[in-house]
Amino acid sequence: MLDVLTLYVMASVVVTIATIAFITEVAARGRSPVDLIWTLAFSGAVMTALFYLLAAGSEALWWFVALGNAASVITTFAMWNGVRAFDRRRPLLGVTGAVALVTAVVALLPGPDGAEWAGGWAVLLGTAAGAALAAEAGVRGRLRSHRLGRMLIGVLVAVALYYLLRTAVFLAAGPDSDTFESYLGTGPTVVLVVALVMAASYCMVTIRAEEVHARGALTHGFDPVTGLRTPASFVPRAHEILRDAERTGRPVAVAAVTVEDTEHLTTAFHPEVAEQAVTLVADLARLVHPPATLAGREEAGADTFHVLLLGFTTAEAAAWAESLRRAVIAAPLDVQGTRLRLRVSVGVACDTDGGYDLSTLQTIASARLDEALARGGNVVLSRS
Repeated sequence: MLDVLTLYVMASVVVTIATIAFITEVAARGRSPVDLIWTLAFSGAVMTALFYLLAAGSEALWWFVALGNAASVITTFAMWNGVRAFDRRRPLLGVTGAVALVTAVVALLPGPDGAEWAGGWAVLLGTAAGAALAAEAGVRGRLRSHRLGRMLIGVLVAVALYYLLRTAVFLAAGPDSDTFESYLGTGPTVVLVVALVMAASYCMVTIRAEEVHARGALTHGFDPVTGLRTPASFVPRAHEILRDAERTGRPVAVAAVTVEDTEHLTTAFHPEVAEQAVTLVADLARLVHPPATLAGREEAGADTFHVLLLGFTTAEAAAWAESLRRAVIAAPLDVQGTRLRLRVSVGVACDTDGGYDLSTLQTIASARLDEALARGGNVVLSRS
């Protein structure tokens, strides 16, 4: 059995190491809103353990409990804001500050008589709420498409459920009950939180490093893995082709091609296998007769790419897409001695649908692709 002071010291050291690792990684690749906000979350975890340690070491520092409570809430709400920033949504740091302030005030109201559990219900509920919001934002956003992103969501769900359980037992039986002290008290919580912080640290460092690497790859003209054009080379060249086609009156089409079930390949094998699937389909898109004009994707790691088809009418573009779909079915992917049959869906848009504006054509093609997937997939859709 470890005493409370020892547990808080251990938590402070371990969480500080995780924070230093994350900050070092951030400093090495430059700052971004996601990095800065998640650094705030780590800092909140460190300060939580430190404030509780000081409060436990001296009765004169009873008000550090309020600071620790506020820091605990800041930790999970900063995680939520970091997930929002990861999805390019506006962080709501004002909400984080307001909730932390309310939590601190509730803890200060009883004064020195409040002891370590002053405002306990508020910090437990606030910490659970921040973790739940972060998990919900992760499920709805880009985080769920990342293998370690799903693990991070799992950590957030675990924190939310654990703190909700603590809140319920705290309100029903009180912090001095045998059930709370034995299973949900300071000792078990510190050990669990340290484990979850370490898991979250690994996920966050890896996710951000891969994101930065992917962004760097997009600055080059071609994806080094799939050979597809990146936006740096696809968009300018596509605009040139479309301007020339509009001037001469030549037909043009854009096909949005998605490789289906890549998340299953990632889960069952490895993310590289999903990239191999995209590479295979991209190669076939270049070989299908008549050959495509340009092929590129907007984001590294995405399972969808766009193909610009110069001189193709609606019927010809649909026929090309159907040929690609059949070629993909006929060319299995070899993975660890297993031959996997891939499926693709394609949405096609032509100049008769949206003129010669690239963005408009891509939007229409993507909408038809979504409709094709909603119909069950392995479909070519060229008309609404």
